[in-house]
Amino acid sequence: MRRIEIDPQIQILGPIQATSCGIEIDLGPPKQRAILALLALRAGRHVPLEEVIATLWAGPSPARAANLVHTYVARLRQVLEPDTPRHRRTNVIASVPGGYRLAVNVGQLDLHAFRAEVREAASLHERGQSTGAFARFGDSLGWWRDPQVSELAALLIEQDDIGPLRQEFLAAALNYVGLGLELDRPEAVLPVAEQLALTEPLNERVQARLLQTLARIGQRAHAIERYGEVRGRLRLDLGVDPGPELSGAYREVLEARLTSSSIHHSIPAHAPPWRGAAPLLDELTGRSADLAAVNDLLDRYRLVSLTGPAGVGKSALGLAVAEQQRARHADGVAVVDLTNVRTGPALERAVIAVVAAPPRRTTGPPVPLVRQLNDRRLLLVIDNAELVTDATADLADELLRGCPGLTVLLTSRELLGMRYEAVYPVRPLRTDPEPGSSAPPPAQQLFARRATQVRPSFRLDESTRPGVTTVCQALDGLPLAIELAAACLRTQRLDALVKVVADPLHWLRPPRRGVPSHHRSLHAAVHRSVELLDPAELRCFTGLGAMPADFDLATSAGTGAGTGANAGTGANAGAALIGDLRAVQVLLDRLVDKSVLEVRHGPAGRSYHMLGTVHAMARQLFQEGGRPGVPPSARCSCRCHLGD
Repeated sequence: MRRIEIDPQIQILGPIQATSCGIEIDLGPPKQRAILALLALRAGRHVPLEEVIATLWAGPSPARAANLVHTYVARLRQVLEPDTPRHRRTNVIASVPGGYRLAVNVGQLDLHAFRAEVREAASLHERGQSTGAFARFGDSLGWWRDPQVSELAALLIEQDDIGPLRQEFLAAALNYVGLGLELDRPEAVLPVAEQLALTEPLNERVQARLLQTLARIGQRAHAIERYGEVRGRLRLDLGVDPGPELSGAYREVLEARLTSSSIHHSIPAHAPPWRGAAPLLDELTGRSADLAAVNDLLDRYRLVSLTGPAGVGKSALGLAVAEQQRARHADGVAVVDLTNVRTGPALERAVIAVVAAPPRRTTGPPVPLVRQLNDRRLLLVIDNAELVTDATADLADELLRGCPGLTVLLTSRELLGMRYEAVYPVRPLRTDPEPGSSAPPPAQQLFARRATQVRPSFRLDESTRPGVTTVCQALDGLPLAIELAAACLRTQRLDALVKVVADPLHWLRPPRRGVPSHHRSLHAAVHRSVELLDPAELRCFTGLGAMPADFDLATSAGTGAGTGANAGTGANAGAALIGDLRAVQVLLDRLVDKSVLEVRHGPAGRSYHMLGTVHAMARQLFQEGGRPGVPPSARCSCRCHLGD
């Protein structure tokens, strides 16, 4: 692709710099450079003044912080637009209400150019033009002068956009290496594969690609040696053995059967298309049995629902399954994220935006969705459907009846309740070791993997294992909660984190972007469950906040109100739930259907269990009065409770 240069040129995918007519511009002191870097990272979007100030001063900001920012911006405008009259220097850094916006096009910012080339490469690949896609992915990597964006990370210390940005490079580079292997060009991709392996030493997919590349160019002994090094580091740093992907690549090296058809997880030369949210970049932890079970269900049913509580990993499991299923569907995979969808019409628009063909210019009525899909062999992944359950059930029923080649994989906290629906409950990760096994349980493995991403010196060993065990058990083995806790190690010690998880809804909120709003904090994730409840269910849920996390039907109906010091609390809970046992059971079962409660059957009969994080939300609502409707203080700071 010919690069059209329009001045000024701004580069942030390496040393921060700007040029005009090929001459580098002096961007001034670090704080001034940091402002340009932040605006470039969010190019085209409104960046509030408060966020600029928070970026420049990690601690308390000076009294004249706003004036200083305005001064830095004025100086940047002067050097970026030296020939423009002073009062009109807003063509590059524009003023918007309460902040600033960097106004540049694709030809002026390397980040924009990189993303444009990745989009074109993906489009070419989807159309079966693998050679062109390979070239475009290679071109896209050329924009990166430093894949670790070291200066950007140093200037924007508190910005968690850096991690997702690095992941964009990783995804493009893996696609480039995968296509190179498919096209039998291992020599061309070897430098990139080696670079990735150095910067991502614990990423098993990256290391598997390097083994395959080395073996393809005849360096089989080197590949075997490399595997030993990676296996040793995984055991030393994380206390785990290589997972299925890396082990599979090693077996391929040993058996000398590296053909294009045997490269696990690579993109085949004519792979069915993938539309919507991208597949995962790293392996799931502790989900091998779940992957096998869900794949088996999809072989037998056309509607499979993954259900479970907030933060249990339904979306990640669904995307991983879809990636494995991709080759089985001639028209590929379409992923529709319903995080911000609240109505039936918005649901249909979201599905159409991902799966429907571009509209042709016609004066006739639009073609119904079911007619557009009736001849496709497609896996439709409907993600985060819990806020539009009824509308999703209606749409899924219509599509499945009218489109014989369609399969639907749903992730939701609430099952659809359709007679041909196969439901797979997703459970939290195990927090205690398997009997007879010396390997850390999956919850600890996940914590260790995420901890090393923010603190490379972290090791899961005898000194850290007790604290990690406490954290994982306090968080019920929920993957989202564990990842949030591990992210806190960037600024906290492990012993302090043990205290934080005692009140995770309030304190477990590390900065997090590049994820849905309800995954930015544990409070946001659990609050979304509260949104599912109707007034009667909310009163029931609130009353449960006064009871233990484990209870039976009699207790929930107010017959076990308690005595002594707990009498008042038990009586209040009973007032919220008291009534006919059968009516109370119906309410509790509805909470089970919405993944708020878990039902258990034992020798003493039916009992109920509430995860600690969910119970904490119920307790908070109970303490605040428990009136129907969500109290203002229960609303999360990320505003995920607001509709579109």
